[in-house]
Amino acid sequence: MTVEEVKSELEKIVSALSSSGFSKVDPSIVEKLDKLTTFAGDLSMNEGKRLIENLVSAIKSAKEGDSKIESCNVRLMALDFYVKKLSGGGNIEDL
Repeated sequence: MTVEEVKSELEKIVSALSSSGFSKVDPSIVEKLDKLTTFAGDLSMNEGKRLIENLVSAIKSAKEGDSKIESCNVRLMALDFYVKKLSGGGNIEDL
């Protein structure tokens, strides 16, 4: 998988989560995010990997009742910002 493919998949997931919310997250989305975490690590997208891991962790915590939906929203916004900066080029790993 390339950086562009990871970016494209993240854009789809961010869009889906933005529109549907976190009250009922499809388990397949979490599975996709877990796979993207691995790909991001393989591509040295360290910041992207960290942001994806944070979002997955918040989603899992919210499902268990340990975290609030607001925590998921904050992490989703951070990932969305990262993906948008990926589109602009440059070295975003410094963010």
